[in-house]
Amino acid sequence: MSKLWSGLLLLTSLTVTANEVFAPSDIPLLDNRFRIDYGVKEITFIVTRKPGTPSVILVRPDGSKLYVGKVTPPDVGWLALKDQDLITIRDPMPGPWQAIGEVDPENRVRILSNIKLETDLLPAQLYQGEVVKLKSWLLIDDAPPKEGYYLTDLGMTVKLQRFNDAQQQGEPILDELLGHYRDDGKGLDEVPGDGIMTAKAVLDVPAGKYRALYSTGNQVFSRARHQDVLIYPLPVGYSLAVPSKEYGARLSFLIDSDELDPASVIIKGKAANTVGASMAFSAVATEPRVEIDLSAIKEVGQYDVTATLFGTTRLGREIQVTLPAKSFNILPVLAQPPSAASVASAAVPIQVKFEEKESRGWLLWLLGGVGILVALLGGVGFILLKKRRALQKAMAAQKAENEGAKSEAKLDLNLPEQ
Repeated sequence: MSKLWSGLLLLTSLTVTANEVFAPSDIPLLDNRFRIDYGVKEITFIVTRKPGTPSVILVRPDGSKLYVGKVTPPDVGWLALKDQDLITIRDPMPGPWQAIGEVDPENRVRILSNIKLETDLLPAQLYQGEVVKLKSWLLIDDAPPKEGYYLTDLGMTVKLQRFNDAQQQGEPILDELLGHYRDDGKGLDEVPGDGIMTAKAVLDVPAGKYRALYSTGNQVFSRARHQDVLIYPLPVGYSLAVPSKEYGARLSFLIDSDELDPASVIIKGKAANTVGASMAFSAVATEPRVEIDLSAIKEVGQYDVTATLFGTTRLGREIQVTLPAKSFNILPVLAQPPSAASVASAAVPIQVKFEEKESRGWLLWLLGGVGILVALLGGVGFILLKKRRALQKAMAAQKAENEGAKSEAKLDLNLPEQ
């Protein structure tokens, strides 16, 4: 019996369950794809299928396919179980491979390679806004890579994924990228090219159950690991009282004593406006309730408040939490409006003067109008008087003329004939 089939029979002699077959070094498939490194001598795939579905089809990097039950190369061993395919390949073709079929989301590939990804596990209980340290590294032949190793341009991507069901299966309903980090010696990464990547990330997501997914790789290889974590709500209540006429701005904190030791809590922060004015503040808690007075801020403007909490959990873990930002406004002080009595007293003399001025104006207008009217009437009377005198003269002349005519007529009649 060949060594390949002996290995497969050894695997099937175990109870084939996820907990017993899957080892810590198992690699989850990413979109049913995986990459086999150059120089790998032997690889074993353990692919979990949905119950009742046929075996998967493996697609090599050159596009050729491997099927169960068909003629296979002598260096391939394949055992199809009820819901799993166990496939072992010697001297596999390096490059990207793909598994086609009804693959279960919890599938694994056990890669017998000399390159492994290790990670520092996150605490199982985390908090919203918590700043966490992320660290992953590579082992080549179970040892850190030596200087000048061929895995260049290495980077680490960390995501938080949330699912609808408790088994964390199917498509994630939330896929939050915490960051992408490189092995370049920048930021928190200490030594470039040593295969160790270190970074910090803020868990700015809603509370709930998540899967933390670490993946790293380059053009030569890729690796991925994941871990389930719980993110709890903020361990402190946090409110801001905006300024009023009587009081300035105030911050109020209420520490959750079930989660944190109040005596271990320190709060540091800053209130800054848009033109550069700022005020730093800090407080050391002695009891669950903490008050911070910001009434010293007097300059007009809009202020943004940022704060960080440092403390120790009831389980003894040191944490750092970035609190949500808040804002308030300092408004300019307006001049006091005059009282009603002063307005009334100030208005009376002005009104009297106005009325006096207004009365004199109307009197002048009235006198002027009367004068003009008298002048007009005088002119009309004068004209009428002249016309009347002229008419009287004309009538007197006419009367005199008529009387002269009558006198002449009487004289002619009384004269004797000559």
